[in-house]
Amino acid sequence: MPDNRCMECDRQHLQAFAADLRRLSPVRDAALQALECLVELREFDANAFLLEAGQRACWVFYVAQGLVREMYIDDQGDEHTRAFADAGKLTGSLLDLLSDKPSVTWVQTLEPTLTLAWSFADFDALCGEWPELNMLARRAAEAVYVRKARREYQLLAHSASERYAHWRRAHAALDARIPKRVLASYLGITPEHLSRLRRQSA
Repeated sequence: MPDNRCMECDRQHLQAFAADLRRLSPVRDAALQALECLVELREFDANAFLLEAGQRACWVFYVAQGLVREMYIDDQGDEHTRAFADAGKLTGSLLDLLSDKPSVTWVQTLEPTLTLAWSFADFDALCGEWPELNMLARRAAEAVYVRKARREYQLLAHSASERYAHWRRAHAALDARIPKRVLASYLGITPEHLSRLRRQSA
C-alpha cells in the first residue's frame, strides 16, 4: 500500500513532477512511485522561509506553483540573491544538504507557493535501491553546477547592462514577478542602477 503522503499530493502535480524529473534523466515508473511515497505536499505564504540560515538543511523541494529565491544575508543585513526557482524547478540548497552543517542559505518564497517536499536523507537511502534515482540525483547536481558556473561567469566577465540584458532574454516571464530590490540583489547592482537599466532598455 502507498504511504498516505502519496495520497495527499494532487495527481496532476505528481504527473508534472514526474515529467520534469524525466527531463533530467530517464526514470522507470516503479522508481518514481518509490520516490513519490516520500513526498509531502507543503504550502507556503508569500515571504515565508523554506530554509533559514543556521538551520540544518534536510528537505528538497519541487516548486509546483509559485516562486522562491535562494539567498545569503551578510553581517550588515544585506541580501544577496543567488538563484530563483519557479514552477517545475527544484530548490533546497544543495550546498547545505551536503555539508551536514548549519545552513548558510536562506530559501524564501516571493509568492504563495505550493511545493512537493521530501527528505534528502530518505532520498539518498532510496538511491541505493534504485540506480536510476542515483543517476537522477547526479544529473540534478550537474544542472546546479552549470547554472552556478554560468552565473559566476556573468558576474565576473559581464557588465551590469549585459547581465540585465541576458536576464531579460532568458527570464522575460519572471521579470515582472520579482521585486526590484530582489532582482537588483541577484544582478549585483543597486535598485537605482536597475531602474536606470530598465529605462535604457524600454
